[in-house]
Amino acid sequence: MTHWSTRNPHRGSVRRWVGAAGSLSARLAGAGRTFTVQVMAQGRQPLRPDEARALGLAGERVGYVREVVLRVDSVALVFARSVTAHHHSLGPWRAIRGLGTRPLADVLFKRASAITRRPLEFAELRPASGLRRDVGHAWQIATGQQPASRVLPARRSVFVRRGAPLLVMEVFAPPISFWAPSSALV
Repeated sequence: MTHWSTRNPHRGSVRRWVGAAGSLSARLAGAGRTFTVQVMAQGRQPLRPDEARALGLAGERVGYVREVVLRVDSVALVFARSVTAHHHSLGPWRAIRGLGTRPLADVLFKRASAITRRPLEFAELRPASGLRRDVGHAWQIATGQQPASRVLPARRSVFVRRGAPLLVMEVFAPPISFWAPSSALV
């Protein structure tokens, strides 16, 4: 089981990157020549129990999910999973259904006055966790290889629009060189 906390457990460059406020997509887009969103899955999917709790949807087992890999200059850097109640994807969060390869930030940060964000939560996804295995599997499909690190830094936050919560989880799984102090992405 993954433990989420408002305390950022990461150190150095990883801490600054994972703990940065604002739009991760905008930060990534500014770090290279091209920023792309690779859609892995979108539609009705089972909710993880911790997702249902974070969304206040106790008892709901299915939600609307979007999974993507964010790339800079063709290099896969982040796996992101966005989750809301299915009925909210037909109402306040219906814009996520038509995003295609555009980043979710186009909805979250361009309509900022109508959306509130709860504090970031952080975790270290360890090999024994089911979430780490699921992310590794999705990463393998997207990139053809396993993430370079055994323990993956992750963060998540709940955005609320007209009373409807949307949980966004971002898992950082870049090549080791990403964390180098000389990296343009730091």
